[in-house]
Amino acid sequence: MKTKHLFWGFLFITLGALILVNNFTRVNIYWFNIWQFWPLFLILLGISLLIKQEIIRSVLVSITAVILGISIFATIKTGWGFFHEDVRIDFTNGIHIRDIDKRDLETQVFEEDINQNVKFADLHFKAGAGSFKISDTTSKLFSAITKCYDNDYSLTRKDEGDNVKLHFENDHDGFMLFRGKNKNNVRMSFSDKPIWKMYFDVGAAASEFDLKYYKVEDLDINIGAASLKIALGDLRDCDSVNIDAGASSIEVLVPENVGCEVIADVVLSKKDFEGFNKIRKNLYRTGNFESSAKKIYLDIDTGVSSIKIKRYSNSEW
Repeated sequence: MKTKHLFWGFLFITLGALILVNNFTRVNIYWFNIWQFWPLFLILLGISLLIKQEIIRSVLVSITAVILGISIFATIKTGWGFFHEDVRIDFTNGIHIRDIDKRDLETQVFEEDINQNVKFADLHFKAGAGSFKISDTTSKLFSAITKCYDNDYSLTRKDEGDNVKLHFENDHDGFMLFRGKNKNNVRMSFSDKPIWKMYFDVGAAASEFDLKYYKVEDLDINIGAASLKIALGDLRDCDSVNIDAGASSIEVLVPENVGCEVIADVVLSKKDFEGFNKIRKNLYRTGNFESSAKKIYLDIDTGVSSIKIKRYSNSEW
């Protein structure tokens, strides 16, 4: 079989399979991270042109077509583009093109009241690309303001005794082909009374989480290509923080009076762990870790990233 037939055959099979999977499943993949491997297409294509052995060349061409198909789909899925139209693709409802310059940002306000029985609270936040910020406390259990071109967010609540579970998500099923001037800004505030478990699942985002006023038992952040800044507090004896990131810039602020252990499973990353001692490979601890009554356990798993952990004193705030 001719290599050009293999190329086009595998390309269309890959694209068709990915679109089919997208239609019938909700597999959460950070396509921006995958998109960054598109130069492999050029490398394999170049190698295939140099190979004369037909079998090896056919295999390389087939793999090249698969990588190109994945790259094309990832490009669409992540919303890369340089146009001013808002082109949304929904494989169920078709393609929708709107001029975002003719639309205004829409604002949504979400609030949930707190009662005296609430001792624990869980937040599950899921969104794509955007700007997400946590700042001041609130007299409510939870409050948020979103500003975007579509009112796609929803908030659900489930009370289980003294525990409240909140799910705050962006509901849009399509994705942006050409983002242009698309905006997705979210500002959140929480009550400082309950013990929180927070789970964030976001894509290409700029996130700034000031959590020093909250009692956070577990913090789980799953991000794609992002800028992430977190300020942790000292209101609990033991906190667990997990960060799973792609190509990101990460900065974590840790109180000086708290012992901190960092497990950093990182690849090709720049690390700056201020005030930490290296115990062994991928394991770092502050000098006061053993003696401190309050501890933070920080687990970072990331690819090509810049990671900075800085200790701060209360007088700096």
